[in-house]
Amino acid sequence: MPKRSERRDTAKAEYIARKGKGEAFTLKDFAEELGVSYQLMRKWKTADKWDDAVPKPKRKRGGQPGNRNSAGHKNAEGSHDGAPKGNKNAEKDGAYSAILLDMLTEHEQAVAAAAPLDSREALRHEMQVLKVREHRIMEKIAIYEAEPEDTLHVSSVLDMRVPRGRGDQKVDGAAQQMGMYSKDSAFARVLKLQEALYKVQGRIAKIADSLRAAEEYEKRMELETQRIEILRMRATGMVDDGLPDGGEEGEA
Repeated sequence: MPKRSERRDTAKAEYIARKGKGEAFTLKDFAEELGVSYQLMRKWKTADKWDDAVPKPKRKRGGQPGNRNSAGHKNAEGSHDGAPKGNKNAEKDGAYSAILLDMLTEHEQAVAAAAPLDSREALRHEMQVLKVREHRIMEKIAIYEAEPEDTLHVSSVLDMRVPRGRGDQKVDGAAQQMGMYSKDSAFARVLKLQEALYKVQGRIAKIADSLRAAEEYEKRMELETQRIEILRMRATGMVDDGLPDGGEEGEA
């Protein structure tokens, strides 16, 4: 029995991988790329059922492209109701919002324009920011450590209220039903700040290593330039005096 061609299995794996990624290509071009005849490639594809092994794309949650289930309803596609484009009502804070340069305020655009783009300058800028953060954290730790051991700080508040009154006279949230308060000790807050401090100091150490590596690279490049210049002078016997070609020192 003839041995199965390794190229056959390789072609199948490559075909499935590309189709799974959504790449568009013809079987003829694929055969030419792998150096196999088109007829043989068709035979392999049919016999081994390549298309059956291609993973099917996962169905996304919600309405599918072209779906008209919500047509005519509020906030449906084409409707003018609902939040306008660029609305940020659903954002809790700006930590994970998308940054679009054409939607920044003038102050934010100025901050973006002033950001250093050179790698070393960017590292120095980040180092300065981190050193300020490190200083603030250490100051806060010192404040908490100086407090009495039984000092407590409110960390969260849960205030549950119910309406008061009858009928149209109800006032929403007028009667407090229950209040729950969570407090941290000064020691617990010091532990959290120390954890943040370790992360900041770890990043500072990495930036310092990167800056040190950049400086060493520049020094090596300078020494290499000097070495090449010395080799040039040895090979040509010409010494660069720093004057323009044909110029003489003291020439008016």
